[in-house]
Amino acid sequence: MKKILYVLIILTVVLTCVLTVNINAVVIPRVGIATPSSGTVEVGGTIRYTVTFRGATSVNLKPSDVGITGASANISIEGGGNEQRVIVLSNIQGSVGSKVYISWLAGGVASNSAGNSAEFNGRSSYFTIVATQAPAPAPGNNNNNNSGGYLPPVDNGGYNNSGDNGQSEAPAEEPKEDDDKENPKMKLGDLSSTSVQKGEAISFEVKYSDNKEIDKVTLSKKDITLYGFTADIQITGDGTTRKVTLSNIQGNLGGLKYIRVAKETAQDKAGNKVQEKADTAMFRLIDKDTKNKPADWIENPNTGR
Repeated sequence: MKKILYVLIILTVVLTCVLTVNINAVVIPRVGIATPSSGTVEVGGTIRYTVTFRGATSVNLKPSDVGITGASANISIEGGGNEQRVIVLSNIQGSVGSKVYISWLAGGVASNSAGNSAEFNGRSSYFTIVATQAPAPAPGNNNNNNSGGYLPPVDNGGYNNSGDNGQSEAPAEEPKEDDDKENPKMKLGDLSSTSVQKGEAISFEVKYSDNKEIDKVTLSKKDITLYGFTADIQITGDGTTRKVTLSNIQGNLGGLKYIRVAKETAQDKAGNKVQEKADTAMFRLIDKDTKNKPADWIENPNTGR
């Protein structure tokens, strides 16, 4: 009887080990990316993403394992252990209004004791780039020792609080066209696609606006600069909107590609010209003859910003 009991105990231990090994062999570590530390960020700012690992016994997440879409940034990794890391995106650069997110993590950033690698399918939540805000002006010093914060009198155009002295406020003069000092604005529309196959085309709109009226648009091919790829450029449209079409796109796979539109490509009636260049969001170049797995993408600083 004791021998039978001893044999049963041994069999139970063996079966438990086998089941544990089989379970580890099929369970794949999971990766989750939390929402960004903020929904918006100024140009040049910093965003953090917390990454959580489940079922991993080894985590080796490096900056080169992280891919982002919609902007460029310096990438660093904080934290340790096998459960959590923080991806830090600093000096974020991109077009105002661009939606930025983590689009891939390379394979093999985490694994379990059976050698199974973590998989990350999908993308993170996005944040939006906003314009850098100018600092608020410091309070003025009126050189008055009154601790109550004395403010200098305001010229009220001859009107006093004791009653109407017979003087009425002169109406403001309409500004003359020659007094128009405001420059026209240029805004780029969304790219028609964020992933483009070699040899195919992509397009976007360029829109101009002014506080009065746009006089003429001078946008031409020489005002379009391509970063990280080559293409045939065509510009169509009239009025205050132009459509830029880039066809027969060619370049190396990997890296982030984008387009820059030069300043001074439109002017208003007073001769003021657009004074700010603009960049599109970034896109990836893919090839139908390759698998294009996320792990295949390696950001190339020579083709990105």
